Amino acid sequence: SKRRKARACVGPDFIIVGAMKAGTETMVSCLRKHPEIWMPEGEDGGVAETHYFDRSLTSKKRPFPSDEKYCSYFDAQRNGKVAVVGEKTPVYMHLPSAMNRIARALPSVKIIVVLRNPVERAWSHWKYWKRDPRNFLDILGELKGSSKRSRQDVLRRGFYDEHLERIYSLFDKARVHVMIAERVWSDPVTHYNKLFEFLGVAKLAENPNIVGRRPQVRNRSSGGGKLAPEARAAVQEAYAPHNERLYDVLGYRVLEWEKNNGSTCRDKETHNKAVQNAQKKKQEGGEAEGKAQASVSIPPPSQNS
Repeated sequence: SKRRKARACVGPDFIIVGAMKAGTETMVSCLRKHPEIWMPEGEDGGVAETHYFDRSLTSKKRPFPSDEKYCSYFDAQRNGKVAVVGEKTPVYMHLPSAMNRIARALPSVKIIVVLRNPVERAWSHWKYWKRDPRNFLDILGELKGSSKRSRQDVLRRGFYDEHLERIYSLFDKARVHVMIAERVWSDPVTHYNKLFEFLGVAKLAENPNIVGRRPQVRNRSSGGGKLAPEARAAVQEAYAPHNERLYDVLGYRVLEWEKNNGSTCRDKETHNKAVQNAQKKKQEGGEAEGKAQASVSIPPPSQNS
């Protein structure tokens, strides 16, 4: 029967649901290097996002006509070598309707959530949409508007407490893996190993070259520029109560977000020096694990993903 056939269709083993501008594109480029993992590839080798669960059932842009076709697409990628298949669409986390649809269609799927300092995430997002940096504080207007979520929200996408509580209400916590972007950037081997353990594939000790420098991609950002201290303080204040609730949900504080008045962005020169110093210490120590980590090219913080 059709019902039996639908049940036999597994679909993706995992979905990276967000957050947008938290390094998820970099993560996909690393995951694709793992011989046991398959993820969709877009044009010119870029990251493909299906947007299957956030598009209307009648949308012409919907990539698959049904849950069964969607699941079958991923099932077809499994073979003797590939054991785990997944996708990334970072708007899912922000949209309750999308997360509800995922829970109904894929009751066994694993959920991956990447969280970045919400102030930095919002700033990167604002520039990505080519909006005037001088008008960044316009995002605070979302606090006065409708509670309805939309694709245009910038501030609300950083209300991680709300998003994570919703996810935990839909999925067993054992099937949800939360990563802090700043920690992944500073110690990728440790945090990718935790992710691979969650996915049930070989760790970096066996695949030391998976974490590499991300490829160059087209940058839609409106350019550089630093976030003005007064603007940072205002947005940080808006996020403060949500961060506190998030820490309760996580069971730990994210101290990286609390340093330097909430700023965690480091310029590439500072980042590279920190990486070089850390690698030098590990090499001098002569430890096998240190050498393995020193061989990894660590991607610097980026505004492109």
